[in-house]
Amino acid sequence: MIMSDSATEFVSRATPLRAAVTGLAAGGIMNGLFAVGTWFYSGAAMAAGCATDLVMPVGLIWTFSLVASLVFFRAGRRWASAAMVGIFLLVSVSGNGWIADKFIHSVEMPRKTLQPAAEPLRAVVMLGGSAGLAYDDVPELRDAGQRNWLTAQLWAAGKAQSVICTGTSPVAKMGPSEVGRVLFESIGIPEDKIFEVPGDNTSQEMKNLAAFFASPPKAFPVTGEIGLVTSAFHMHRAIRLAEAEGIDFFIPLPCGYESSAPQDFSPRMLVPSAEAMDTFSHALKERLARIVGR
Repeated sequence: MIMSDSATEFVSRATPLRAAVTGLAAGGIMNGLFAVGTWFYSGAAMAAGCATDLVMPVGLIWTFSLVASLVFFRAGRRWASAAMVGIFLLVSVSGNGWIADKFIHSVEMPRKTLQPAAEPLRAVVMLGGSAGLAYDDVPELRDAGQRNWLTAQLWAAGKAQSVICTGTSPVAKMGPSEVGRVLFESIGIPEDKIFEVPGDNTSQEMKNLAAFFASPPKAFPVTGEIGLVTSAFHMHRAIRLAEAEGIDFFIPLPCGYESSAPQDFSPRMLVPSAEAMDTFSHALKERLARIVGR
């Protein structure tokens, strides 16, 4: 049977339409299963959170890449389908909360003790990046603000004789070390007990710290050990870069752990999120830094 031109045109138009319907149906079913599964395992509140994750940018890209891969596959565009599958898998892995948690845990330095030394430390070195200026130039803590909190705790407990804030910025009005000073002075740490060391990155900070310790200011305490405060995922790299500059006497004081305590399983954990991607990126950056010797 020979089809008319109009019938052939209808089929050619219907094929992409059917492909699109197939893809959208698959995406809808997947998202529905995650939402319902989360409700079944973890309750309505978590299910609402799961639904929110699915309509956030990362969730939409995840769903769209699956839909697009099926649409392209049904339309016979195999390479385009493979590319979309690659994006889907990339987002699935890098945005997965469970994978991100395990990955970041693999690079975090374990916390050995909450009491760094019997005697007060000569100084606590707090690496920059934990605070900055808000839109109205008011200093505020950032995501790594646990560094400031731990440093303040050590000072308040009489465990530190001085504080060294590090970091500069080529673009910000006030660099990390300056912001750190302002915040610490605001809680009562004397101005002459706070020292600043410049550096746009960890490598520069360690180089400048080596020069600081080689010729410290007269007001710098003369006895005691020196603690290093930074995020747990960053500590291994910080110690490695410090040792490269001849600084082998730091007491590591990791904080701000991004890995979490064990939790009950929920299907929501499998839905990609921006938060999980951020955690995954931190871990990946540390792994890459080790490979290239930074």
